[in-house]
Amino acid sequence: MPPTRRQSHNDNSQARVRGFALLLVIIALIIGLLGLVGLPSSSDDTGILMRIVLTVLAGGVLVATLRIARVSRQHQRWVATAVSVLLVVSIFGVMLTSHPALGQTVSFMWVVLVIAAPVLVLRQVLASETVTAQTILGAITVYLLIGVSLSFVSIAMQQSVGFFEEVPRSTAYVYFAFVTITTIGYGDLSPYTDGARMVSVGFAVAAQMYLVIVVARLVTIWRPQTTKPDAGSSQ
Repeated sequence: MPPTRRQSHNDNSQARVRGFALLLVIIALIIGLLGLVGLPSSSDDTGILMRIVLTVLAGGVLVATLRIARVSRQHQRWVATAVSVLLVVSIFGVMLTSHPALGQTVSFMWVVLVIAAPVLVLRQVLASETVTAQTILGAITVYLLIGVSLSFVSIAMQQSVGFFEEVPRSTAYVYFAFVTITTIGYGDLSPYTDGARMVSVGFAVAAQMYLVIVVARLVTIWRPQTTKPDAGSSQ
């Protein structure tokens, strides 16, 4: 028998939950690798290999996001082609450490694509009419992607116009990003240039507005599940 409309809907929902779970795993791997790779000064074989893996994972985030966000197949193919080309250029840019301009250009191109990822996922979260597992996973994904985006932005700016006064290990970029979007503000690491300060403030405000808007939205549409009374109990 062909699947009913309800079965198809359940299958699609389960597939999207798995997609969000996979996306969260990839984001966790990116955060972990950013804490291990000595960017941007690492030029040994291990550092180059880790940065290539990081580049591939970033591409995986974009492709997975497009599938979850229900972007048309034609646009998915266009973006997948662009990501593939960018991956090849990024890998060559990582290996050719004698050409810093290439690495800077690639970094800023990745920044544009990575920032687009949380926007696409957020569109799906806000379009949800009920709070489900995929809605919750999507909300978590967006918040983590905001932090990852700030990490990529600060790395790209550090390689070009400067972000911190001294070049730190990549652990500092992840640490600073999530300390900023959570507005903890320990004060042990701060942006040095005017552009870096404006970017940091912008991400902090965007993250807090996201929490207020999304949490309010989820609370508004959340309805507790009620169980139907047993037929025998009503007699």
